[in-house]
Amino acid sequence: MHIRGRFTGFLVVVTAALALSFYGHLLLFDQWRMQHERQLHRSKILEEVLRLQRLVMDVETNFRGYLLTEQTSFLEPINVAESRLQTGMAQLTDLTASTPGLQAGVEVLLSRLKEFVESKKRLVAVVGTDKQEQVRLYVRGGSGRALFLTIEKAIGDFEMRIQRELPLEAMTYESWMQRARWQLLILESLGVILCVYLTRILGRPKKRPLERGAHLLL
Repeated sequence: MHIRGRFTGFLVVVTAALALSFYGHLLLFDQWRMQHERQLHRSKILEEVLRLQRLVMDVETNFRGYLLTEQTSFLEPINVAESRLQTGMAQLTDLTASTPGLQAGVEVLLSRLKEFVESKKRLVAVVGTDKQEQVRLYVRGGSGRALFLTIEKAIGDFEMRIQRELPLEAMTYESWMQRARWQLLILESLGVILCVYLTRILGRPKKRPLERGAHLLL
């Protein structure tokens, strides 16, 4: 009976040590998974912002190309810019739904981009008409350049919001793995120490009642 009790105690100790090691590994890798998902989410948002920035560049480049040459091939990117903008902003809205601090920035960015695309389409529509002088004044007066810089600033402000709400992790995967190895080593060392300590306690022989009584008489 005494041997069975010791065996049960050893089994409990070993099970506890293994459970501690298992949950330690689970905690560390869950921490890495959350960090990885957060950085992946950040990358998706920045990728969508980059697509919108390219859209602005395409519209501006083709607008100026059309003014110089009046070739209709330059109009296609401008004509499809509105649908591309709606698709991109819908995607960006979905990506920032779980980050309230970015939603206000999305609305500001959408307003600026819509204004930019609509202004280009209005100007393109009057090229070749008696109102063509408006286009020349728009270009020469620097209004187009000012609006383009406003868009660049709005995108830059939104990227700063992203950095504030979803900061880039300074620790690389290799650095994290090195830290995780040390954490696991410490965790497993504590488990071994605890296992040895409990094993020693369980391994101590229990004093019989007669021995305890004799000790008291002495």
